[in-house]
Amino acid sequence: MKQVEGFFVPRVMCLTLLLLWAVDLAAQSSSFVAITPQSATLFAGESRSFRLVDQNGQMQRNVTWTISDPDALQAKAGDELTVTAKLAGNFRVSARSENGAAEATVEVVEGQIPVGTAIWTTPTAPGCKSVKLDQAMPSANGPDLYDTSHCPDGDYVTAMTSDGKVLWRRKLGGAIAASAATRAVAPASLDGKPAAAGRINVASTSICDSVSVGTDERKIRDLLHQRNLSFSEGSSGERMWIVEESNRQCKLWFDDKLVLMKKRKIFVTD
Repeated sequence: MKQVEGFFVPRVMCLTLLLLWAVDLAAQSSSFVAITPQSATLFAGESRSFRLVDQNGQMQRNVTWTISDPDALQAKAGDELTVTAKLAGNFRVSARSENGAAEATVEVVEGQIPVGTAIWTTPTAPGCKSVKLDQAMPSANGPDLYDTSHCPDGDYVTAMTSDGKVLWRRKLGGAIAASAATRAVAPASLDGKPAAAGRINVASTSICDSVSVGTDERKIRDLLHQRNLSFSEGSSGERMWIVEESNRQCKLWFDDKLVLMKKRKIFVTD
């Protein structure tokens, strides 16, 4: 049994998966929009959320969503779209707002995800190059990753969630600002508004996608019981649970107050 950590199968991490959407402001108009993630690979029965954002990573409102095959992807649409995979195949998700339109792709697979498949990708703009990727400090409603990119008009940092959605993008004033930005905590939740810690999304298939950093251990234990899932504990002295799921594991780390401080989804293949 081989465990593949991160967002890929196999273990080797390809930077293309983690490249964030970075826009050359000099080359793009203020009405430029993109769907994040730009592509996603799902198992049948798994859910994934998408959002339409502008060149600053700001989520668009009053978005109209279109699914290429509504029978294959069950959709719950709003400003953000959540799809649940029903049938295997390749499909398209389109979005339109007053600032423009964009498209993303969804591949639904049965059984194991083929080796080398990207779990999700995000778009990049011509002229920009990702130069540094940092893991974010654990927080209740902040980003999971930061990408520093170099563009013709300067350097930018982009914040994103663990499933590929862009939260915001900001221009940096220099190396010191770049270092500070990668350690910062995003000031807003996924919908751009303040959010309480410890949210649980019962619609998500994976426990790692269902719980947010800041969730109390008791709530997670109750959720595991509802889904008839068990967990094993990490090494002695480490407050960590390992939850076995279909073709993956969800690892959960807790602080001394028994509050979730970090999580990681690990894909497993034979």
